[in-house]
Amino acid sequence: MAVDYLNALGASGSGLNIRQLTTSLVEADTAPRRAAAEKRIEAADVSISALGKVRAQFETLSGAIGVVTQSSVLKATSSSSALAVTVTDKALVSDSATSIEVLQMAQRQVIEFSGFTAADAPLAAGRITVDFGVWYAPEGEEVATNFAANPDLPASSIDVGDGATLQDLATALSSIPGVTARVLDKGDGTFSLGVISEPGAGSALRFSVTEREAGSGLARFDTAATNADVEVQAATDAVLSVDGIIVSRGSNEIDDLLPGATLTLSSTTTAPATVAFSRDAATAEAAMSYMVEQLNATFSLLKDITLRATDGSASGDLAGDRAVEGMRRELVALISKPLNGHGEKPVYLSQLGVSTNRDGSLRFDAKAFQKAFEKQPEVFDAIFANSFTSPQKGVTVTGVLSRSAPSGDFAFRRDAVTGEATVDGAPTLALPADDGKSRYLVLSGRLSGLLVTVEPEVTDATVRFGRSLASSLQGLLEGALATNGAISERETQIKAGVEAQNAILESLDTREGKLEQRYLAQFTAMEQAVSRMKSTGTYLENLIAAWHADD
Repeated sequence: MAVDYLNALGASGSGLNIRQLTTSLVEADTAPRRAAAEKRIEAADVSISALGKVRAQFETLSGAIGVVTQSSVLKATSSSSALAVTVTDKALVSDSATSIEVLQMAQRQVIEFSGFTAADAPLAAGRITVDFGVWYAPEGEEVATNFAANPDLPASSIDVGDGATLQDLATALSSIPGVTARVLDKGDGTFSLGVISEPGAGSALRFSVTEREAGSGLARFDTAATNADVEVQAATDAVLSVDGIIVSRGSNEIDDLLPGATLTLSSTTTAPATVAFSRDAATAEAAMSYMVEQLNATFSLLKDITLRATDGSASGDLAGDRAVEGMRRELVALISKPLNGHGEKPVYLSQLGVSTNRDGSLRFDAKAFQKAFEKQPEVFDAIFANSFTSPQKGVTVTGVLSRSAPSGDFAFRRDAVTGEATVDGAPTLALPADDGKSRYLVLSGRLSGLLVTVEPEVTDATVRFGRSLASSLQGLLEGALATNGAISERETQIKAGVEAQNAILESLDTREGKLEQRYLAQFTAMEQAVSRMKSTGTYLENLIAAWHADD
C-alpha cells in the first residue's frame, strides 16, 4: 500500500492535511477566474448557436424570395407555335390580346457561284466591292434587276491578290459584318461558293468587280447585272398583319410591335394567332402571402433572440447583441420605406393589403390585395421586379446595376452636335447600332451598367430605375450572409473571445501547477520545522522528567 509521506509528515508535525489544504488554497486563487472564463465560453457557444439560427432563417427567407421572384405573375401566351412571345419589360406590358398573322418570314439572300473544280481553285486578281441594300423590279416587270443601297450599311471592298483561291475569297467575305461565305463540295465533281446575307430585304448583297486585267475571269463574281442568275433565295422582310394592319420588319426577332415584349417568328401562320398578356391574380396573392409569412418568421426569430429580460422573464440568446439588433432594424426599415422609381408616385406595401401589427409583425389582407391588384396590377411588379422606364417616347432603358444603385428619376442629356451623352451627370460610352437609334452605356458612378437607347431626335429625357422590394431584401440578406458579412464578422468576434478565454484557462492551469508546487514546498518546510520543534520539545520533556526522577 502506497504511503503518502507528505501527509504522514503532517501527522507528525502540525497535524494538518497538507494536500487538502494546498488544493483548497489553489482553488481559492484560481476558481473565480476559471468560473468566469467558462461562463463566458458557455455564453459564446449559445451566441454562436443563435447566430446559426439567424443565418438559417436568412437563407430560408432568401430562398423564398428567389422562388417567388421566379414565379412569374405576368403571363404571355401565343395561340400559335409559329409565333413565340417573351416579356422584356413588365412595366410596359398591360393586360391585352392582339391578333397577329405571319404572312411572310424575314429571309436571308442566298447566292451561289458554281462550277469550280476545287476549293483551292486559283482566282484572277482584282477588287470586289460588296454593297448592302434592296433588289427590286422596275415598274411593270417581275424580275428584280434594280438595286438601292442601304444608307445604314456601309459598303466594303476586298482585294483579291495573285495566287488567291476560292477558299481565300470565302474567308475574306466572311470577315465582312453581315456576310457569311463558304465553299461547298457539290458531290458531282464541282465546287460552289455560297454567300449568305443577314435577314431582311435591306440586307441583300450586290457584288461589283474591278479586274486587274480585263477578261481575267474575276468578273464572274459581279452580280450588278446578273443577280437573278446567281440568287438562290431573295432577301425579304417579315410581313405581319397586326389586328388587320399590315406591317413589315427586317428580322424575325421583333421588339417594337408590342410594348415590353419581343415576338419570335419561326414560320408563317395559317390563320391569325392571338398573343395575350395577363396577370394571374391567384399566383400574385400566393406569392405575396408566402413572402409575408417568411418575413414574419424572420421578424419573430429576431425579436425572440434579442429579447431583453423584464419582470423576471428570460432574455434572448442574443439580447444586447448590436450586430443582430442592427440587422433587425435594417429589415424593419426596408419593409417600411417607399419603393421609388416605379412610376410618378412611390409604391408602399400597404397598397397591396400588407400592414404592420403592434408587435412589429406583418398582416396580409387577401381581400384588400385582390381589390388593389385588380385595379392596378402593375403595382405588384414593384414588389418583385426591378423596373427600367422612361416617361418620354423614343427612350428605352435597360441594364444590370450594382446592389448600391439608387432608385429614382435621373436626367439623360445628349449634345446634338457631338453626340456625347451623360446620365445623372456621369459620362457614357456610345455603342454601335444599326437601326438608326443611339445606345449609351454608363460606365461609372452610381448608375454604372445602365443602358439607354434613344431615337435620333431625343436629346433630353428622364430615365427611371426602380429597385424592387425583393431586390432590396436580397441585397440586405446577401450582405448579412456573405463570407465577410455581418453574421460572419460577429461569429469571428465571438470566436476570438472564446480563444481569449481558452487562453485564460490554459494560463490558470499553468498557475495552478506552479501554486501547488510552491504551497507544497512551503508546507513541507513548515512541517519539517514543526516536526523538528516537536522532537526538540519531546527531548526536553524527557530530560526534565529524568531530572525529576533523580530527585
